[in-house]
Amino acid sequence: MSTTPPSTAPNGRSRVFSESDEIQILKCLIRDTKSIPPPITTVGTSTINRIIKRLDHRFTVSQITDKIRRLRDKHHNHARNRALVRNHHDRRIFKLSKRIWGKKATPRKKNSKSEDQGAIEMGGDGVEKLDKFPYLVAEFSKVLPENEVWKQKMKRVEEEKLRKMDQEWVMLKVEEAKLVAKKAELIQQQIMEVMGGNGSANGV
Repeated sequence: MSTTPPSTAPNGRSRVFSESDEIQILKCLIRDTKSIPPPITTVGTSTINRIIKRLDHRFTVSQITDKIRRLRDKHHNHARNRALVRNHHDRRIFKLSKRIWGKKATPRKKNSKSEDQGAIEMGGDGVEKLDKFPYLVAEFSKVLPENEVWKQKMKRVEEEKLRKMDQEWVMLKVEEAKLVAKKAELIQQQIMEVMGGNGSANGV
């Protein structure tokens, strides 16, 4: 259970979660996902609720969700640069986080029971949110309106690749707009040629 109250972070802002809160969150995630090889890409709402009950302080679902994402991002940063692991707490956090978000050793099958309704998508090594790629998402939604699997698959694609795909749709939209304008200009020109400079398509 959490014993250390919220303190002041190094940047001077009030710290919402104590160090022991962070440890409790990670331990709870490990217990709830022990049957799933890392990296864990989703955290179910049932797990979130158990974490809230374990902590002494009152936290909302959104606060816990955001904290889990921050802990995951911290782990990835530490994994890329071990020099960032500066103290005992960082080392402990890294050791626990590795059991949750460490590199996948073997492929795992999708465990539908652990991804209950309302599960929070963590994005794996891809992206967390798709709202950065509105044109790409819009086109996939048109083609696959009843299929949500593509969203999960898309989140596992590298951000740079998704950005390039989205840009391709942007360029296509620009070309389509130019074509529409050219078509409007052409029809106006031909109407004038057919109807004469003083007439219109309605004979006025």
